[in-house]
Amino acid sequence: MEPTSPHPPARYYEIDLLRFVAAVAVVLYHWAYRGYHEGHLSPVDYPTLGQVCKYGYLGVELFFLISGYVILHSAQGKTLGQFVVSRVRRLYPAYWVACTLCFVAMRLYRPTYGGADWSPLFDVSLRDYCYNLSMLQAFFGVHDVDGVYWTLTVEITFYFLISLLLAFGWLGRLVPVLAGWLGYCTLVGPSENASPFGLLLFPRYAPFFIAGMLLYLLQAKQVARWQLGGLLLWAYGLSAQATWADTLDKSVFFRDTFSGPLAVALLTGSYGVLLLVTARRRRPGWAPWLAAAGSLTYPVYLLHHNMGYLVLLHLGGRIEKHVLLAAMVVVLLVLAWLLHRYVERPLGKKLGEKMQLLAAA
Repeated sequence: MEPTSPHPPARYYEIDLLRFVAAVAVVLYHWAYRGYHEGHLSPVDYPTLGQVCKYGYLGVELFFLISGYVILHSAQGKTLGQFVVSRVRRLYPAYWVACTLCFVAMRLYRPTYGGADWSPLFDVSLRDYCYNLSMLQAFFGVHDVDGVYWTLTVEITFYFLISLLLAFGWLGRLVPVLAGWLGYCTLVGPSENASPFGLLLFPRYAPFFIAGMLLYLLQAKQVARWQLGGLLLWAYGLSAQATWADTLDKSVFFRDTFSGPLAVALLTGSYGVLLLVTARRRRPGWAPWLAAAGSLTYPVYLLHHNMGYLVLLHLGGRIEKHVLLAAMVVVLLVLAWLLHRYVERPLGKKLGEKMQLLAAA
């Protein structure tokens, strides 16, 4: 493995804040809306707050948009080996611990099978857990230990595609690659399917990642702006189409009204904010609180879903619901900090060092 570039990509701390906002939005969507309305996940109804938080699922789309920008940014100047090591050390240590905690919590505290509070979400076996430790369980048709792990499947597929671009030296010729990818997404539409191309190119979510990559290319000024601008508008149109379709699906699933225009407006705002951030000519100085918020994002996302529903099931009728929600958010942030401080940082570093030694052997 070649040494890392002495000039690592510049960090935009506003993006740390955006990632944290996206994570909190997803948490509140699950705890204040989805858990109650999907049935058997939470007995606690937040009728007013829930109508606001029900659009928090769009935080996932914002994650994907940011990921397209950040991952292409971080891949610059790296070899294939360095990129793989950076992703593995970033994703796996915290994931392994969170996955284990979730599995143990469900085995100890999940509702009685077939009871009134039972949900298939809690039906996780030791075999499922072992497959989940690889983070590749979806490719083997194995149940996710936690309900949010499906997004990690999308992320890891995107990382694989970036690895291919690095391996073949195509990072400098992305315009035709991204145009072809958008063309495929246009032909297929915002669907999810199990075909090989569907799994590899994930047309439902790909436009978000592609848009993030285009924002990086616009910032880096590596390609003619008119080409990138046209592709960005194309990606935005496809992501808006997917977002609108998602509101229709959710309206049917939850038997509630989800506004297509509002969802697309929120999506447009995400595009606009990220475009403003990446278009800045001068970066703000280091902001410790923004960096800290960004560091908590991944642990918050990993810890909140299934274990949060277990807390709501056991304590929902014993503690005033708004006090409970506030306390859960505080405890989640503390646990996320502990996971970041004592697992993600030290074990990630050690894992990266081990992988580098193996690669050099």
